[in-house]
Parts: sequence; structure tokens; C-alpha cells
Amino acid sequence: MKDSKRSYDLFLLINCLVTESVAFVLALLVRYVFLERFYSNKVREYDFYRMFYVVLLLMYSMIFFMRKRKTKRPWEQNIWEKLAEVLRGQFVLALGMTAFVFFIHWGDRVSRTVLLVLFVSGIPLDLFTRRQYSRHLLKKHRIGIRERRVFLLAEAEELPRLKWCIERYGYRNDAREIWEICHVNGSAEAGKGRLKIPADSDMIYLSDHGAGKLGEEGVKKLEEHGIPICRGLSSDNMELPGVMLVGEGGSAAVYRSLLRNKCSVLGVNYTTARRTEAAQYVLTHLKELGGKYICFSNVHTTVMAHDDPAYREVLNASAFTFPDGAPVAGQIYAGGFPEAERMAGPDFMEDLFRMTMETGTKHFFYGSTEKTISELEKKLKENYPFLQIAGMYSPPFRELTPEEDEEAVRMINESGADLVWIGLGAPKQERWMKAHEGRIKGLMLGVGAGFDFHAGTIDRAPRFIQSIGLEWLYRMFQDPGRLVKRYLITNTKFIWYTKVKRGK
Repeated sequence: MKDSKRSYDLFLLINCLVTESVAFVLALLVRYVFLERFYSNKVREYDFYRMFYVVLLLMYSMIFFMRKRKTKRPWEQNIWEKLAEVLRGQFVLALGMTAFVFFIHWGDRVSRTVLLVLFVSGIPLDLFTRRQYSRHLLKKHRIGIRERRVFLLAEAEELPRLKWCIERYGYRNDAREIWEICHVNGSAEAGKGRLKIPADSDMIYLSDHGAGKLGEEGVKKLEEHGIPICRGLSSDNMELPGVMLVGEGGSAAVYRSLLRNKCSVLGVNYTTARRTEAAQYVLTHLKELGGKYICFSNVHTTVMAHDDPAYREVLNASAFTFPDGAPVAGQIYAGGFPEAERMAGPDFMEDLFRMTMETGTKHFFYGSTEKTISELEKKLKENYPFLQIAGMYSPPFRELTPEEDEEAVRMINESGADLVWIGLGAPKQERWMKAHEGRIKGLMLGVGAGFDFHAGTIDRAPRFIQSIGLEWLYRMFQDPGRLVKRYLITNTKFIWYTKVKRGK
């Protein structure tokens, strides 16, 4: 596997060097052919530019190998992540080449026009090369994939919900699913062989109620067809690309770490995983995770945990602590964990909202303001009409009395909630979850401003800003009075601890 990755890196580097060569030739053509008549200096420094070209390729190669450990492979990046990587690389290359030229006193020999055209044209050419190379690799690995036919077996009352999920979210992978939908009136019919399964089906999908209605005898009849059977969300089906109806698809690499890998950043033990895998794992292990809690920690809370051992213990005592921040995820990725992915609380909420519309899992929302809670309920019913909301509660903005706290615990537990979303803000929500570990029956998830994002009371950064890791900057402009000081202090500390002190 490592040799394969090295081959991909080498081929990508060769492609990028060819692209950089094209940009270099273009820069010379612009200066010494197209714009020659506008310059008084007609001297062409052929010997100098040959040396300049060699240094350019060497410096690009050095930057390429320095950056590759800190970023995802191009075929794992979306277009905005690719653009951000190209801009960073070209900026460093421009600085390096400019410094080199003036350091050896060649400033009077190089044309500023050549430098400008070289780096300006290098950006779109480099981006195009990386994008085409990624498409080539993905296409190469998809050779032989054909359309799969999946036979969906569900009760009649489940069909509206399942159809709505398919129409709303559908499939985004290249192996498009073709669904045949029917309903089962009773196990007797299926047992007598009256249920007709298309002969070309590749998989039979049994919803939870569909499997129960069919009965074990009916399931055995289906298994005789020799077709793989998926029974809803089961731990035996972790290889599936997300939940059957709303999975993200097969474009990205699949990592089956089952959330066992940990990486320490400034003393916080982060779980490394892909978001889809993590969401599915949580849903298939709700019974085991009941009473525990999950944290989503960003740069601010990571630095806070580094400075406060008690808070660090709270994060490390969770069932899982996921990296909610591009700089934190970058540190984990650079530490040798290719499955590391930023897992923002609001995104995790969206995944579980989609997935649980099929399973009937119950949600409880604890935290935020009355206004936000009210708007959140309205938005959830609009965007996720089949979501089971067990209850919502906005606690007063003060420390609860023991009696009030006991009443809140009783209310949450009596609601039958499987997932309890906590929106009290860090570090209060993490400490609250730790104090209520074992007392709350459902799984607690601290998502901070996730309530506001899904309620629409706070606008979230556009996708491309999230992709390039600048969501913190977008939020800072939204609330500068509160966030400028926080980001200035914590981001500086994070850089100091991780880069200067090399703390992990």
C-alpha cells in the first residue's frame, strides 16, 4: 500500500513539474514575444533562465514533499481544498524563488513580468493538473463497476419516509442504486413464495420493520436466493458506504478503523475516523454508548485542555473526542493517520438526522435559548419531517439547583431519547456531560453552536470556506467583539505549542 502511495506521489509530482514547465514557457513567451515591443531592454538572458528553470523545479519538488505529509492526497480533496493547497504552494514557491533571485544578486537579470506571469498562470494550471489526475485515478479504480440493483423490502407505512429520503438525498456515488420498492403484508405470504424477487437483484435491503414482519422463515427463504441481505443498520454491514439510503457514496477511500485509532494533540486523545463511518458506528452501537458522551473539540478547546488538566481529563474521559477544526485535523493527519477528518458538530448532527429518519431513533435537545430552540424545532420539522423529536429544553442561564437538575435528568430519561444533543457551549457542555455520565440514559453529544446553525439563527460559513479551513475567520467577522480576542490568543498559542514547542 505504501509503495502504491509513493507511486501516486511520484506520478503527481511529474505531472505538476510538467505543468510548472508549461507556465515557465508561457511566461517567457509573454515577456519576450508578445510584449517584447513594449520593453527597451532587448537582451535575452538564455543562460540565466536555464539556471532559473532548474532551481524552479527543484524548489517546487522540495515544497511538494514538505507539504504532502500535512495534507490529504489530491484524490481525497474536494475542489476547494485543492485550490487552497495550490494557492499555498504557489505562494511559498513565489516567495522562495524571489528570495533566491535577490539573495544571489540576480534581481537585475530576471524580468518582473516573467515572475508575475509564471506564478499567476501556475495557479490555474496546477489546479487543472491535480483535478484531472484525481479524476483519472478515480476513473481507473471504478473500471468494472456496474449499476447495482437493490431490492427494498419494507412495510407499507414505512414507504413514504423511505421514498422521501431517496428523493431528497438520493445517491451521489457513481455506482447508482436502482430501488425496487414493495411492502409485505405478512410472513405467511413470503413463506409461501408469493414474494417475487427480481432475478437480477444484487442485494436485498430489509428495513427494521420489514425484517420483523417477514419473520425468520421468510428471511431464510430470501437467503436461498444467494443474494446478500442487509438488515437495516447492523454492525455486520460496516463495509457499506454509509447508511443505505443517504450514504455519501464511494468516491472517497473507505477506512474501517471502527474508531479504534487515537492520536494525541496537546494531550487531548482524538479518535481518528471518517465522518460517515463515525456516524454509522454510533447508530449501530447506541446500546453500548448509552449514558456516555461524545465531544467535538476545536483549536480553542484543545488549547484550553492543554492549559487546564481538569478539563483535559473531561475530554479524554469521553467515549470519543473528534477533531472539530481544520488545524487540529491537520495535526492528526500529519501524525500519520490518513483517515483523520475534520468532524464538525453541526455536520455530525446533519448525518445523524438523515440516518435516523429511517430507524426511528429519538432525539432530545438540551441547551441554547428559548428562541433558538423554537426556531430549531421548526427547521427540523421542515428539513427532516420524519425525525423523531423526543423533547427540547432550554435551561436557565445560571447554575441549576440539585432539584432542578434532577428534574431535567428525569425529563430527558422519561422521553426515551436515544441521542441527547447538548448545546451549552464549551467548556460548560463538556463538564455538564461528564457530571451526568451514567445518569442520562441516552448518548450525549456536545455540539455547541450546532443548535444555532440548524435553527438558522447564526449563518454558517459557505462550504468552500469550510473546505479551506477558514470557518473560524468567517465566524470571527460575525461576532468580532467576542471572538477576535479568543482566536487571537488561542490560535497563537496553538501555533506556539504545536510548531515551536513541538507539543503533542
